[in-house]
Amino acid sequence: MDQKSFGYTLSHKNKMLVVTFTGELSSVVLPGLEACRSEIQSKEDVRCVVFYFQQVGFVSPEAIPVLAQMQREIRSRGLELRLCSLKESIKDKLVRMGVVRGMEVTEDLRAALISFGKVA
Repeated sequence: MDQKSFGYTLSHKNKMLVVTFTGELSSVVLPGLEACRSEIQSKEDVRCVVFYFQQVGFVSPEAIPVLAQMQREIRSRGLELRLCSLKESIKDKLVRMGVVRGMEVTEDLRAALISFGKVA
């Protein structure tokens, strides 16, 4: 699997940051995940962050610690976090491993955004 299959975009609006992941999160894309992590850290005026796993079919064991670190950094800033559109098998694995919190996982992007309520 090459890095071309992986991508991410950041959309920042109304104090919400949506990080969209596409492709497979394999060991080859770790530099891309680290770049994404740095971009998230640099965003100001954010209250809520959504990790939108659009068409992500695989998360390698090597990518899991980076995702976990990204989440820890977001929570340490006092921001709310949601993960959405995770394939059931990936979600179950990440929840079981304690990487994600079940209460932070929503079915889709719409549900994730609604779950934040009004962001002041």
